[in-house]
Amino acid sequence: MKSVVVMAAALLTAQSFAAPAAPPAKKAVAKPASPRNWLAVTGRTAEGAIVVGNPAAKVRLVEYLSLTCPHCAAMSGEMMEPLKRDYIAKGLVSIEMRHAVRDGYDFAASLLLRCEPPARYLDSIEALFATQQQWMDKGSGAAAAPDFAAKTPEQKMLIVARASGFDRFFAQRGMSPKAFATCMDDKRAQQQLTQMAGNSWERDAIPGTPLILLNGARQENVFSWDALEPRIKAALK
Repeated sequence: MKSVVVMAAALLTAQSFAAPAAPPAKKAVAKPASPRNWLAVTGRTAEGAIVVGNPAAKVRLVEYLSLTCPHCAAMSGEMMEPLKRDYIAKGLVSIEMRHAVRDGYDFAASLLLRCEPPARYLDSIEALFATQQQWMDKGSGAAAAPDFAAKTPEQKMLIVARASGFDRFFAQRGMSPKAFATCMDDKRAQQQLTQMAGNSWERDAIPGTPLILLNGARQENVFSWDALEPRIKAALK
């Protein structure tokens, strides 16, 4: 009897000081992956054109544009917001922008635009197109600057940029005065932009701007979102 009591007491003591049994492990629940915002994915081609969107998108758009082209401005006002929201952001479409520069205002604006962080590129294009007439009107007075004709091409471009208000425009978007001056004086960027324009007009022989390529095929006489969107939808099927 005594041994039974001792054993019971020992068992009771062991149970009293033993660690409580661990609760059954909960199964890990996988969280759904957040959808990627492909508008934040950017790159540059070997020729320097900026590309926005999913590199593996089923539809690849290329736009030849000029920042002083009124048809480009009208198309941007119709196209860019739904294109970004419904197609690029969802990874369905990517867009590459090729600058087919036409004049000094265009060159200065395009140069500065390409010095911004690429993630701001499309928004800045929209803003420049939305205010196109205002900054072109302002810039038209640049030639009245003292001794303008005697200035170097680089000095003329800087005068045009300031007269057009590009220094204030890009400052409002986060570009410091030092970055503005550095960008305007960037010889490599100037050469690349000049080459891109030459390729657009001479090598690719574009008839004018805007011109859209869809998966490499020219979309003739497409100057509106109503004309372009059905072609995108067809290519996505």
